[in-house]
Amino acid sequence: MSDFSPTPRLCKVLFGRASHCAYPECGEVLIEEHREQISVNVEIAHIRAEKPGGARYDPAFEGKRGNAEDNLLLLCTKHHKWVDDFEDDYPTEDLLAWKAEQVAQGRSASLTENQVERIFLAFTTPRAEVEAVGIIRTRGESIVSKIENLRSFKLLNGDTEELLLGVRVSNVGALGFGVDGVGLEIDIDGPGPMMYLFPAEHILHRPPRRLEPQANSVWLANPLSAGAGIRLGGIPRGHVPVRFRAFADLGSGSRTLGAWVSAVHLPIWEDHVMQEWLDDFAALGKRARDQMGGSAQ
Repeated sequence: MSDFSPTPRLCKVLFGRASHCAYPECGEVLIEEHREQISVNVEIAHIRAEKPGGARYDPAFEGKRGNAEDNLLLLCTKHHKWVDDFEDDYPTEDLLAWKAEQVAQGRSASLTENQVERIFLAFTTPRAEVEAVGIIRTRGESIVSKIENLRSFKLLNGDTEELLLGVRVSNVGALGFGVDGVGLEIDIDGPGPMMYLFPAEHILHRPPRRLEPQANSVWLANPLSAGAGIRLGGIPRGHVPVRFRAFADLGSGSRTLGAWVSAVHLPIWEDHVMQEWLDDFAALGKRARDQMGGSAQ
């Protein structure tokens, strides 16, 4: 596992001397600008791994020398995976030839300082996407669906063995990161949200604690346990859950939040509870709070 982190100067040199992915005949451009934003379409790959166990490891290139510009090239995600997963088919000599060709590509215009800063941030800032999902287990397999479909999901063939809550975390950036924990943030139409933290490990699934670029994983929780945990969390009198969203705490110390979903999909209601009923219940709770506030005055 690499802990390589480029400097702004290295980003300027690498991206300033190339125009597209180094893999032969791959035309994937390095960066694209759109609506005053910049997207980096490639990853920084090592010709020789800087650590033992990596692809094409050479002890002479361990550590600082392995992270030098002449041992690095820019590859799109697909081709970076190819050359590292099948190192015997992609020897050092081939990648050195690609490196020379990439340097010879050149760019039509020099990079601005703003572009260099954005490229640097892309390679040093974790980027995650998080969403609440439902999992249906059948015949030893897991089917991931939208959380909104969990209660109504019907299998065409086979029986449902278990329904589970899930939080899916996807690494959509160029930097690997650790995942310290996931859970649900629940809006109870009150002074602050409730939190439900997923168990660290599920008996059927032990997700990785680190996600590399373009990887994703799902953390699981039993709906019955989650429902009990949410109820026992102490919903204040007069407050009703109205919506919730998934979150993930990353090893960088940051928290990434998913999109809000109606609380009708939480595993705390009877089967008859629909959105209209929940809206009426929330309105009733608000009136009760208003009355209690008026009585206190």
